[in-house]
Amino acid sequence: MTADWFLKLKEFDSLEKMRINHLKAIKGQEDRLQLLNVKRQEQLEALEFLKTELHSLQQAYFETEKKLKICEEQVSRLKDLGGDSAKIVHFQKDATNLEDDLFTILEKIESNQESFKDKKTFLAGIDNTIQEIKSEVEAEIKEHSKSIEQLELRLKLIKDELPYDFKDALERTLKKNLALGPFTRVDQGSCYFCRYKISRIDESEIDMQKALKFCPQCSRIFLPYGS
Repeated sequence: MTADWFLKLKEFDSLEKMRINHLKAIKGQEDRLQLLNVKRQEQLEALEFLKTELHSLQQAYFETEKKLKICEEQVSRLKDLGGDSAKIVHFQKDATNLEDDLFTILEKIESNQESFKDKKTFLAGIDNTIQEIKSEVEAEIKEHSKSIEQLELRLKLIKDELPYDFKDALERTLKKNLALGPFTRVDQGSCYFCRYKISRIDESEIDMQKALKFCPQCSRIFLPYGS
């Protein structure tokens, strides 16, 4: 009869691994949307930065244009008054530099607007992709969640069917949340997972007599070969 309980534990192990795979599949589907949402947020932040930059460039253009107008007025006034030619040349040079600055700012504004347009197009593409896969992701998650519910019901039934010592051993081991599960085997005289050396007597009791034993080092439950 003990062998039957180990078969139950083996089934529990198999079902639990299936449950974990379904959880991983759900996480994978959620990550698909999360990755797109992260990219979407990056584009929104980039657009906000470009808006702020454009505002600064437009303000700089306005200020530079105002300075250019003042310089041009000064040149015109000095010429009308027959003023100092050196001053006229100075203001003309300033006006030329300001015109160059205006062209530079205009180029930056055009570049900003092109970048803004490209990022808006990319953002629209992300939004379309999110809408396209959202229903697919939700359907996948729903299907995996349904499978998990069925598996969890079967896992509970198996635990309820186990005798006290097996059930207690399983529950205590599960509480430790051991990576790769609560079960192990004797492999070439050692625990398969942590490689703790197992005595020949313990190995015989585990595999031949189907004794319920734990690995002294990693605390996993030994499943006998053939179970």
